Order: sequence, then C-alpha cells, then structure tokens
Amino acid sequence: MKQKSTTMRVPAACGCGCGEAVDWPIGAMLKWYRSKRTRNSEMPQNITKSAKDIVKDALSQVTAISAEEAMSLVGSPDHVFVDLRDGIEQAKTGIIAGAVASSRGMLEFHIDPDSPAHKPEFNQDKTYVFYCASGGRSALAATVAMEMGLSPLVNLTGGVGAWKKAGGDLVQE
Repeated sequence: MKQKSTTMRVPAACGCGCGEAVDWPIGAMLKWYRSKRTRNSEMPQNITKSAKDIVKDALSQVTAISAEEAMSLVGSPDHVFVDLRDGIEQAKTGIIAGAVASSRGMLEFHIDPDSPAHKPEFNQDKTYVFYCASGGRSALAATVAMEMGLSPLVNLTGGVGAWKKAGGDLVQE
C-alpha cells in the first residue's frame, strides 16, 4: 500500500539560483502559501469592482418589469422574450413559450446582423424582454445589447425564479 506523502518537493528558496529542491512538510507549505495570499495587495490583478456592483449598475440602467407584467406579454406580437441562460439551464427547466434562446456568451453575435451567428429575431421592431435565472445576467446582457443599439428592451426582475413563483409556465424546446 502506497504511503501518503507528508512533504512536498519544491525549488529551494535561497535565491542563489542553484536550482536545488528541498522537501517541505505540506502543512508548512500551505501555511506559507496562505500567508502570501492577500486580497488586492500582492496579486497581479487589482479588482476594484465586484460582480455584485456591476450587476447593480446594470440593473439601474435597464427598465425592469415584474413577472406578472411579463406574463401578460407572452404571445404578444410586439414583444420578443430572450432567454440568456446557458443551454443546460434551459434544458433543465424549460423556457418561456416562444422565447429566443441566446446564451449570454453568444448574444452579441446573435444581435450583430453582420455576424454569421446572427439571429433574425433580433432584427425586428419589437420590445425585447430579457431574462435569466434571477435577473442579474440578463441585466448585464441588456446593457450590452443597448450599447449595440437594440431597443427598446426590458429586464424581467427576478428572472425564471420570479416567473415560476408567480405561476408562469415554462416549456421544453
């Protein structure tokens, strides 16, 4: 039976460039590593804004509608629902009937009429209702879509979670 190693072979830290390796106890190595990790100081990146803050900014820029308001728009010839969730999420829970599936990672390409991935549903004179699981990703996507010139559009507050809570139906594609 193979014994579990309690040491880790690492390059010597003497700084002389000899390239020799030493065996450090794993616990000591982890303790040293953790002591070197500090938030926003010795890291090559300096994250100045959290994802939560970016979503908050996006939500402030996009017109919001409630799940109940959105439910009254299903089937309307003047509205296009856009599901920004990934395909796995859509397959697991279903989508709002008639919605265009456009994951957040592909949205710009689906909107751009010069893109080979363009979806003609984005080239209509209609109001776009963006939604995701909880409303954050769709708000981020909506700000990008507005920057590209897609208008008018609204964001479903609370996303699919709020939709289901309000009694909205989802269908499998």
